[in-house]
Amino acid sequence: MTQLTRTLYHTIVVVDVAGFTAPDRSLPDRIAVRRGMYEVLTKAFAESDINFDSCAREDRGDGALILLPPGTSKSVVADRLPERVAVELRRYNSTRTPQAQIRLRVGLNSGDVLNDGNGWVGEAVDTVFRILDAQRAKEAFAESGRMVAVISSERFFEEVIAPDPGLLPESYTPIPVSVKTFTGTAYLRLHGELVAASLQPAAPEAVAADQPTVVVDGLVLDVVPRADLVKLRHYLTKLEVPQLAVMVSRSLGPAIPVPSLEGVTDAWSAFQLLMDFNAGPDGIPPSVTFLRLLAEQFGGGIGEAITGWVGEQAHRLRLGPALARQSQLRLAVPERAYLHLTIMLEPVSADPARCTLAFWRQDDPEVWPPPLGDIREIGIDEVELRVDDVILEAERVWSGQSVSAAVEFLLPRQLINLPVWRWAKEHATGQPQLLRYGYRLGIRSLERMRSSYWHRAWRVRWESMFDDPSAGRLHYSGCAEFKEHPIEAVLSDDRWVGLVMTEPPSPQPEPGTPPDELTCALRSGLPVILWHPDAGPEELREILDWVLATERGFIELPERRKLASSRATVPFKNSLAHDLVVMWDDPERVIVFDQPLIPAVDPASTVRGYRG
Repeated sequence: MTQLTRTLYHTIVVVDVAGFTAPDRSLPDRIAVRRGMYEVLTKAFAESDINFDSCAREDRGDGALILLPPGTSKSVVADRLPERVAVELRRYNSTRTPQAQIRLRVGLNSGDVLNDGNGWVGEAVDTVFRILDAQRAKEAFAESGRMVAVISSERFFEEVIAPDPGLLPESYTPIPVSVKTFTGTAYLRLHGELVAASLQPAAPEAVAADQPTVVVDGLVLDVVPRADLVKLRHYLTKLEVPQLAVMVSRSLGPAIPVPSLEGVTDAWSAFQLLMDFNAGPDGIPPSVTFLRLLAEQFGGGIGEAITGWVGEQAHRLRLGPALARQSQLRLAVPERAYLHLTIMLEPVSADPARCTLAFWRQDDPEVWPPPLGDIREIGIDEVELRVDDVILEAERVWSGQSVSAAVEFLLPRQLINLPVWRWAKEHATGQPQLLRYGYRLGIRSLERMRSSYWHRAWRVRWESMFDDPSAGRLHYSGCAEFKEHPIEAVLSDDRWVGLVMTEPPSPQPEPGTPPDELTCALRSGLPVILWHPDAGPEELREILDWVLATERGFIELPERRKLASSRATVPFKNSLAHDLVVMWDDPERVIVFDQPLIPAVDPASTVRGYRG
């Protein structure tokens, strides 16, 4: 007999995909929808300050039962979660074909539940499933065309929503519920802007039953007839793809972050995943781009067969000119590369205890800038944990790549001394690992990134550094030789590309005083700035003499800094290297904040711009 665990009080969220088994959805469509549902939920929960991975969950095929951790604010759930789900659905659906797009019914309740070893049971669980199936809610949802229907139990509405004017209780409509043995009242609210015509289920006569489709400029076009799919599947099944994540990223284009590749194990499953994405502005479906990359990568008989197949489809869809232009612009998939995760932190002006976190994840190592991944407002005291979430999310996407990665923090002056070198990841396991062991860590200046009038000098010094990366181009502040000269005058000398500061920079320089070392270095364009919170001048020089003691000098500084902090055989105390702060600021990887982050990829400039 199964031993029952103790009863716990939980806030309960149940989601269900509307029309999951609709006849126009193929099996690959349904797989894509399930994957997309969890992608949307993970992001929506994170933006509601709820860690999705910390929730107890049961998969229900076309939905999920989610139990929030005890103590989670029910008001936060009612206030933030529905709107964040709608926002994430809008983003997700904008890049999917009609059959892969998602609309969700979301049920809310709270109460005592227990786990009997086979699942979660309790009256509160039964109630939320009954209200989710209310016929009146389904009908109203279908007629509205909205993306999210929130259905609250009577108890949850009366205890949480009704007493709080900020939760807009007047926007909820009472509806009768009579499902199986349950009879009662629920409260319905519809979220999300009206769904565009392309999101509505296609009429049976509009889509041939044996043909997958994609949308190009709002028109539904046949892409792959079933007979041709059978032939293609023969080529692609069990075909392992090196650098799979890079190829998927190239196929989708820089404006779309790479989705989760869990379960994508060969070329066929990757092709099926990409079939659910709309064509880009060039009219070429991502699945076709993927096949062309695949043919180039493998060559030989497989490459010729795939190329022939693509040629047949291109002729039928009249994509020849577009494919020719794509061939001229497309970059080759690199054999070796470096991925960057750039995390920006910035204080919230109205609340010094909070900050904004945004990140840009580079899924394709030859394309910059990547799309903006997310923007979150968090507490200063939880920054390390939320950075942990971002890094683990990146690792889930990067799991198919066999390349090194860098994590860089884009910081304003106020946060420049955050101890990022001591931060760790995987806190939830109880055995966190220091970031400096797994990544090349660095910081970047948010002020410089935003100050375009500093960029010319910055680029000049950067190019100069690669022409002559010798260690002698590192200026040590406080050196007796330059003691009588203002630091701004000293750093104007073109020989310097790096500065070692005598002490950590002040987060808030004194108003009315001359520019300090950090400001002068940024203005002068120095791409490398270093300091240490504890080491004296001689100790710091000892560390940097070892770090720069290679033929390539500055060019190897980030890797050598990582090596110095992780190996035992160095001629100085390891503890000194652990906290060495390295600002390694690459002007060829700038994030432009005042225009859309969707770059026009220029192969020549992109290849030249990559320097690890």
